[in-house]
Amino acid sequence: MFKALTDTTSLLGECPVWCERTERLFWTDIPGCELCALYTENGEVQRWSLPEPLGSFALTADEDILLMGLASCLGYYNLSSGRFSKVTATPGVAGTRINDGRCDRMGNFVFSTMDTGEPVQTIGRFHRLNAATLETETLDLPEVAIPNSICFSPDGFTMYYADSLQGCIFCCDYPSLENQRVFTTVNGQGAPDGSCIDAHGFLWSAEWGGSRVVRYATDGKVDSVIGSPCIQTTCPVLAGPGYETLYCTSARIGLDKPADFDGTLIKAEAIVAGGLPEERFTGLLN
Repeated sequence: MFKALTDTTSLLGECPVWCERTERLFWTDIPGCELCALYTENGEVQRWSLPEPLGSFALTADEDILLMGLASCLGYYNLSSGRFSKVTATPGVAGTRINDGRCDRMGNFVFSTMDTGEPVQTIGRFHRLNAATLETETLDLPEVAIPNSICFSPDGFTMYYADSLQGCIFCCDYPSLENQRVFTTVNGQGAPDGSCIDAHGFLWSAEWGGSRVVRYATDGKVDSVIGSPCIQTTCPVLAGPGYETLYCTSARIGLDKPADFDGTLIKAEAIVAGGLPEERFTGLLN
């Protein structure tokens, strides 16, 4: 069902974000220190070189400015000028970098940090950049090794998050963070990586090493499975007109013999469940 867009190869593609205003699909190549964008109308790909790995990012009210979570700090990046304006340093312990992130339904940026060493230690945390104050706080959630799957229910009252190393996706009430519980445990060869929520509240999860994208119902049960041509799928997004085209990033890093489609952006047309517009960071711009 998926086809690979071969001009989109990344070492470790992550965090696909659809901008409905400019009809661009952004994603990051983390170790490649690049921001990438696919113009879906003509297939053109644009890349921006960055000084550090980009773990995750968010749209803002200004179509030309993104909130970026670089390895060492958060700040605003101007797509036209290439100017980066630092907002705050990365929270957490030394030796960690920003990883997965997404805005909640109130426009705050919720993001994670993880260990950069090998083997990965369980020192990762989840944090929130407050849009009103531009201050960060560490959320009262357990430490994790490889934090992923940050997304929010359509009403904003449930937060989903994962530790890929544990093979579980968790959820909790939001913003209280109460009622922390296991949403689902992955059964198979893969590990849960990035996720997104569709208009019906179902969660789409890309499985690292599992060659598939899984759609889970709100009770955590498997609703459907879409096989992927990539071994390491990393994060799905519903994009395009009506949010009915499923894209997914992937990675070729760590593979002894990557195939041509490993690390590409992959695409599946006419998904029955439409997606939701990506929430934008509502903090004041510099």
